[in-house]
Amino acid sequence: MATPTQAPTTAPQEPDPFYYDYNTVQTVGMTLATILFVLGIIIILSKKVKCRKSDSRSESPTCKSCKSELPSSAPGGGGV
Repeated sequence: MATPTQAPTTAPQEPDPFYYDYNTVQTVGMTLATILFVLGIIIILSKKVKCRKSDSRSESPTCKSCKSELPSSAPGGGGV
C-alpha cells in the first residue's frame, strides 16, 4: 500500500474485454440491415413476378399460393 509521500505502483493494464468500437459495430449493423432489406424486397418482388408471368389456366402450387395472397389475381377479381 502506498503512503501519501510514495508514488503508487501501477500494475500493467489489461485491455477491457467489454470495449466496443462503436463505429465498426454501427457500420456492420447498417450493412447487414441493408443487405437483409434488399434481399426481402427481391424475394417479395420475385413472388409477384412469378404469379403474373404464370399462365392463369395452369394450376401450379406457386400460383395457388399467390392467388390467396394477392386480391387482384383472385378469380373474378380483375387480375392480369
